[in-house]
Amino acid sequence: MDFTDIKKRAFEIKNKALKYSSDKLSESSLTLNSKKEFDEFIARSENTKFTSSETGKEKVFVKRVIILFGDEKTDFFKKALYKAPVLIAKSFSQNIPFKLAKSIIKDVKLSDFMVTEVPSLIVFENKEIHKVITGEKNILKLVNSFNLDINTLTKDM
Repeated sequence: MDFTDIKKRAFEIKNKALKYSSDKLSESSLTLNSKKEFDEFIARSENTKFTSSETGKEKVFVKRVIILFGDEKTDFFKKALYKAPVLIAKSFSQNIPFKLAKSIIKDVKLSDFMVTEVPSLIVFENKEIHKVITGEKNILKLVNSFNLDINTLTKDM
């Protein structure tokens, strides 16, 4: 075996591993696969209110969730293997749940969520769309930023 054969074989093995991992990712709990899962996840963005017993003032806790739509038939899920952990870490540090979603979910119309292209990242706040970031380039800006404050990053885009 010469060097080019070894190189080809390594490339084939890498592609098989990526395909296997992306298939597992699309079936995992990190990915929304049904309308029910989708609605339940968005419901987690509902703000909560409580009245302080000491001051009597009402406080509102703003809750957000992030959904990243992608087409599982393209290289999106392969690329998401690299991007998702960074976004998950950033959202976890801000106590914001994060999930991937397939672009085709039965009974879910992307146009209802102002999604014009895939991939798109949607931030929900209080069960409503707070921000939509479309395009891989803009999502990569969010991923590659050293700033961990995902709230500030999405506001600036």
